[in-house]
Amino acid sequence: MIETVEAIRREVVVDVGPERAFELFTADMTAWWPSAHHIGSAPIERIIVEPHTGGRWYTRHQDGTETSTGFVAAWEPPTRMVVTWQIGADWAYHPDLVTTVEVRFEPLGDGRTRVLLEHRDLEAFGADAVAMRKTFEEPGAWTATLAAYAQAAR
Repeated sequence: MIETVEAIRREVVVDVGPERAFELFTADMTAWWPSAHHIGSAPIERIIVEPHTGGRWYTRHQDGTETSTGFVAAWEPPTRMVVTWQIGADWAYHPDLVTTVEVRFEPLGDGRTRVLLEHRDLEAFGADAVAMRKTFEEPGAWTATLAAYAQAAR
């Protein structure tokens, strides 16, 4: 049995209200998601998060192909969304692999929002769990992704 692996937690403050912060994070992910962070064979054309529980989270590539990332597990605009991350250590989609990414949007007043991201259930990676946690912990992973999101919110 794999031990529980500590979740990755990151946060950023953006200078927009929760409604815009949520919209930018979900409906406009293509504008800020690092272009090298994809599993397709062609560059990203558009990243889509279908706006409802059970919706798909996937990427449409410039060659017309699509790659799946996961599904929407909770859709609570403008305060919270939860998606599954089903990309394995081999950087391919696995329908039977489920880790969880929860993003919360907390109003700070003055038109600012704290965005808290937690990537958990990493033990689902099995023997690769510790290595994947180290990968997600690196500065170029969730930290850089949230920094790009914050830049787009400016």
